Formats: sequence, structure tokens, C-alpha cells
Amino acid sequence: GTPVELGCEAEGRPPPLLSWFRGVTVLREEPVSTSLRLVLPRVEPDHAGTYSCVAENRHGRHNRSLQLHVA
Repeated sequence: GTPVELGCEAEGRPPPLLSWFRGVTVLREEPVSTSLRLVLPRVEPDHAGTYSCVAENRHGRHNRSLQLHVA
């Protein structure tokens, strides 16, 4: 039931589209930004899973994933 904040930063030219995913579901997107926060206000066991931040522009796509475990 406590909040969790996930952060993601990326730079590029042109500036990337940053997106947070859980599986294939887009949770949040921000075009032309260097950082994007994902706030989960009250984490419950069903929030557990893999979260990915994707930075994408016309030159390519880069991502990082993390596994959230909830006790």
C-alpha cells in the first residue's frame, strides 16, 4: 500500500519519445522529454511484474526493464 516511483532518463537528437510499459501495455508516454517518472501510488501484490522504459527516435530504440516484487 505504499507509493513507488520509477524513473527513466534518456537523451538524443532528435529528443526521444519516452514510454513506460508493463508487458505490452503502455502506462505513460512523454514526447520530446529527457526524463519520465512512473508513480504507482499504492502498490499492491497485483502490481508485481516487469516494467520497461523505452526511449525511441528516428535513429533507434533503447530500453531498460526491471522486475518489481511486492511482499
